[in-house]
Amino acid sequence: MTLAAPAGTSRSLVFDPTWRSFSSTQGGLVVGHLLDVAAELTGAAPRAVTAHLLAGVVPDVEAVVTAAADRTGRTGSVRSELRQDGAVRAVAQVLTSAVASSPTTEHSPRDVLPRLEDGEPFALPRDYVPVAEHTEIRALGTSRPLGGGHEPRLHAWVRIGGELPPLVQLGVLLDALPPSLFAVRTSPASMPTVELSAHLTAAAPPTGAWVRVDQRTVWQDAEVAVDEVELRALDGSPVALGRQTRRLLAG
Repeated sequence: MTLAAPAGTSRSLVFDPTWRSFSSTQGGLVVGHLLDVAAELTGAAPRAVTAHLLAGVVPDVEAVVTAAADRTGRTGSVRSELRQDGAVRAVAQVLTSAVASSPTTEHSPRDVLPRLEDGEPFALPRDYVPVAEHTEIRALGTSRPLGGGHEPRLHAWVRIGGELPPLVQLGVLLDALPPSLFAVRTSPASMPTVELSAHLTAAAPPTGAWVRVDQRTVWQDAEVAVDEVELRALDGSPVALGRQTRRLLAG
């Protein structure tokens, strides 16, 4: 017997300008809504996502987020889209699992997790990233954005303010820190995210939770840089592993 896929679902959104990063709405917030609408459609937990951010999402202009299931059941696949002014601005393929969550087992040793109190309060410049209004950051280690360091790595505890649903918040956390290349620069540059992929544990952190974000650039060429990010909860349990492709714009 073949089960019919659930009908598609949609929601209308208008993003506040305070969620802007440089010129457009933060990519992680967009991906978070693509995840959340897929979960709403299927009632199942997203376990992986591959999103392409095709064009900037403009604040204060209506956007429509839709989801349609390609497959449902124990393992499902959902295509989510965000359209604005009739054009597709972002698209994602979301893998879902209808199985109840279970404890996560890791198969490689992990470093001792730094304590929340080890972090140094740090504020991102709101002139460039107004989304900083919604983030609380406690930086770890010596690397800082625009610090002219030797390693393209940023490491911090991060908490997102407001009442975002957990999956939307998770998208924001995956993209919460600036490009890791900022750690070796002394001046800002536009490096928009054009692709974001992530593998998620079964349960997203609750709204307002502190999450450790450890992000580094794994390689770059003249056109793009690839950042890798690991998210962990306060108790050290894994939350998500992500990678994103950033365009390196001239200048």
